[in-house]
Amino acid sequence: MSKDVLVYRIDSADTIVSVSDNWQAFADANAWSSLLRPENVVGHSIWEFIQGLEMRYLYQELFRRVRQGISSRAIPFRCDSPGERRFLELYIKLLPEGQIEISSMIRRSEARSPVRLLDEDTSRSAELVTLCSMCKKIKVSPEQWAEIEEGLSLLKIFEADEMPQLSHGLCQYCCDSTMNN
Repeated sequence: MSKDVLVYRIDSADTIVSVSDNWQAFADANAWSSLLRPENVVGHSIWEFIQGLEMRYLYQELFRRVRQGISSRAIPFRCDSPGERRFLELYIKLLPEGQIEISSMIRRSEARSPVRLLDEDTSRSAELVTLCSMCKKIKVSPEQWAEIEEGLSLLKIFEADEMPQLSHGLCQYCCDSTMNN
């Protein structure tokens, strides 16, 4: 399997039953927590790993549609690391007995100056900032989202000694475009 494709499968009860052979290498490259090692993922509910109420709802709806036989098109999303923007597509495919295969394919990536906000090892304040789980934009006001670098500047986060904690949400654009998929 290509290093640019990550695959996992869930059963009809939404328990992760398998992950692709390259899972660990991808996790290491993205500085994922050790809790996301294959042995700590397989056998667990997918809902333990999806953060934010909006994202859980979105995935529940996508899985429901696929299980009802409504096919899904590629869903664009981002999976950024501190020093790289990654543009991916998500594919959700129905398998026999209500199982689902979820594939993520990297379409392109762009190097960037490291963003401390995305570094899991950076010191955190008690403040929260909301990051769209799909496009990785930061919520800068109730109705406005901005690219990470712009959002950090608008919120004056670059000037802080500690980075805020991340809260995962879903911007209206990503919600609408995914639900209309």
